[in-house]
Amino acid sequence: KQWYQRRVRVHLPMQSFRIGGNNIQILQNYSSTGVAGCVWRSSVVLSEFFCGYPLLIRNRKVLELGAGTGLLGIICHKIGADVVSTDHADVILNAEKNFELNQINPNVHCKALNWGSDLKIFFEANKLQPPDVIIGADIIYIKETFHLLMKTLLDLKDTNPNARVYLACQIRYEKDNLFLHKIKEHFFMETVSHKYDDSIRIICLFSKA
Repeated sequence: KQWYQRRVRVHLPMQSFRIGGNNIQILQNYSSTGVAGCVWRSSVVLSEFFCGYPLLIRNRKVLELGAGTGLLGIICHKIGADVVSTDHADVILNAEKNFELNQINPNVHCKALNWGSDLKIFFEANKLQPPDVIIGADIIYIKETFHLLMKTLLDLKDTNPNARVYLACQIRYEKDNLFLHKIKEHFFMETVSHKYDDSIRIICLFSKA
């Protein structure tokens, strides 16, 4: 279980990962984009999880929120998902570099998206269909963004009530638990068991309506 802690080093300019038989190179940019420019354990754990259960995303339209370095989206693409990784415009630039580094077309798979923005405009501008699966790793972190994340999750639910949401998170503070409690007003929530890291929680959300 400590293996992830040993191999994730946030201040290195590049990290190498072998996940699900895939060798992945990831450029990190902590100096420019802070925590969003680094690989965190939640993204490794959720990547490993999907490699163990590829049918959850294979041949499905997957939208990643808070992509950061793009590691999770890259793994989903390798598994066979039709993935679009999103983040703020300044952050998605690093993900684009990593998609290209791993021989995946960033113009197709990386898009700028601010939480809380109009999803209809986003989908139409990028010629995208509503996703079947929404994913995110360590995006429950900054309290000031929680209301925007909630709006985006609810808006995505409205575009496809049958979509599933998979989030990997490290619950650090009470505010994180309060956000998860708030989510349960709108979604059914299941905690998914996994073998990778006891400090990381994987949850699955699906619509109540």
